[in-house]
Amino acid sequence: MPFFAQDIQQQISALKDSLKLKKGEDRILALKDIGMKFRSINYDSAWYYTKIGYSEAIEQQNEYLAARLTISFGILENGNGNSLEALKYYKRALPTIINSDDHFAKGALYTNMSNAYEKIGEVDHSVSYQLKALQEFEVSKDSIWIAGSYNNLGSRYQAIEEYDTSENYFKKARDLYGQLGYEYYVALINNNLASIYLLRKDYVKAMVYADKSLEGFVSSGAYFETATSLYNLGYAHQGSKEFDLALDYFEKALKIQQEKEDWYVAIHLKNDIAKTYILQGKLNKAKAIADQAYDEALQKGIVLAQLELCNTLSEINNNLGNYGEAYTFLQQSVKINDSLKSDERAKEVLNLKEKYESEQKENEILRQQNQLVESELSIKKRNNMLMGSGGLVAILLIVGFVLFREQKIKAKNFERETVLEKAMAEARAQENLKEQRLRIARDLHDNIGSQLTYLTSLTDSAKRGIDKGEVFLMEKLTQMKQFSLVTISELRDTIWAMNKDEISLEDIKERTQQLAATVHEATDDKTRVKVKGTPANRVLNAFVGMNLFRIIQESVNNAVKHSGSELIEVIFNEIDGAVQIVVLDFGRGFNTSKESTGNGLHIMRNRAEKAGVDFEQESKLGKGTKVTLRVRV
Repeated sequence: MPFFAQDIQQQISALKDSLKLKKGEDRILALKDIGMKFRSINYDSAWYYTKIGYSEAIEQQNEYLAARLTISFGILENGNGNSLEALKYYKRALPTIINSDDHFAKGALYTNMSNAYEKIGEVDHSVSYQLKALQEFEVSKDSIWIAGSYNNLGSRYQAIEEYDTSENYFKKARDLYGQLGYEYYVALINNNLASIYLLRKDYVKAMVYADKSLEGFVSSGAYFETATSLYNLGYAHQGSKEFDLALDYFEKALKIQQEKEDWYVAIHLKNDIAKTYILQGKLNKAKAIADQAYDEALQKGIVLAQLELCNTLSEINNNLGNYGEAYTFLQQSVKINDSLKSDERAKEVLNLKEKYESEQKENEILRQQNQLVESELSIKKRNNMLMGSGGLVAILLIVGFVLFREQKIKAKNFERETVLEKAMAEARAQENLKEQRLRIARDLHDNIGSQLTYLTSLTDSAKRGIDKGEVFLMEKLTQMKQFSLVTISELRDTIWAMNKDEISLEDIKERTQQLAATVHEATDDKTRVKVKGTPANRVLNAFVGMNLFRIIQESVNNAVKHSGSELIEVIFNEIDGAVQIVVLDFGRGFNTSKESTGNGLHIMRNRAEKAGVDFEQESKLGKGTKVTLRVRV
């Protein structure tokens, strides 16, 4: 009987029985396996047995098995939607696993890291680690994990809309699982294929594959996994405009994910339910569940869900006539989207695929060349044995020729690589310049475009409400003026960056002083912004400079909105060869260990990471908040 066709509880019972006969390493590995089996039916039990296994590994001072159990902790955290925590466990285990000779363990770790990176939206890292995993599994000739890597790569390429590549990997995985007799994994792939057909809007085929998947999971006893089939059935019925059936499937899937405490998926499902209510015209129901889901996404720090829910809530509020709220969510969506630009990651993912395939071809060519040389030497050696002492000279000549030829090939390869590296460096320089221009163009499109879209909505609203009287019209005109001023400010900032290949620190200080003047005017001089210090005579490229100013701008705006401080200081210094900029307020502060960091902090951190800027934020209740930025130039 195939492994996953057995009932999971029976497998767990068999493993528990075997514990009585096992000692040392075998017992620890059995405890790990029990924990991993339990995650399909009961997460509390999964944690319990995994912790026992880890404790015994520590007691026995077995560093390698402790690392394996640490990976299991990461798998459980990722299953609960805590991908950042999962990555901490994986990175803790990484040095020990890498230094081992266990190709399977390396591949498994890389696979789990790939899964976690996918959940936090870093698809380039996700594909990179999955390709590393595939290489390890190919070395160990582990068919089931090779199939698993195909499946995961299918998911990654699906995420960047490379559907043909994705479907090809899924089918390779399904065929290999079918040959091995793994019913559970065949069900998993059928569900993934259902997802591909959903994206292609072929809802009939999507239902067929989702139904097959559901049947496979049920027969395998994998209760939690049935949720994935249920929400694919929900999407298919939603696409077919069978909204009541869609809601029924979504709610069944949501119940399972809440039992599992996988908040990442549960929050996305609530968004899908809200969208279905919108399609039915039940806007108040849609708003209630979307508001609830958005609060949960903020609390859990799930950025991709925040982005989707901002768009959903903007649409709902716009349809309800709550234009202020609609605009607020639209702006928040733009900010989050700015930190999650996927086109650059998508290019990197495709480059990784090409690099991997090229390496595979080069390795195969080298292997064949070596086999050919070995074969030639073997033949000549056999013939020369018959020729006596004269054959020894011939062998030496052949070996010398082979060594000479290898050295000549190496010299040519080195020369070719040197030329190639120079050409690549020049190409990278050109590409970096193009990307800087593209980023600024996106900034113009996203920020200015969203402002103008909202101004259009305000104009339409004013037209529809022209009979509501002077007060209503004055309110709309005031809003138009405010957003026009913001649009002009955004446009000036973008043009300022777009007209420069480089931005000096003096430029940034000057823009900060203009920001200070704007704050004084907007708050009727209730809040003062002091710009202090003399920046070093240094220049940054346009991308770094623009992002540095945006972080300063966001920090000042946050202080104005939330701190209650009458004074905000922006201080420019140079310390140990690095430029340091501090944004300091003396207001109410907040408890960083309890309060949600929200989207603003996430976006500032994301900007800083992309631009190579060190970012730190400190805050104390009643004493204020300090943001420190450092950049080496």
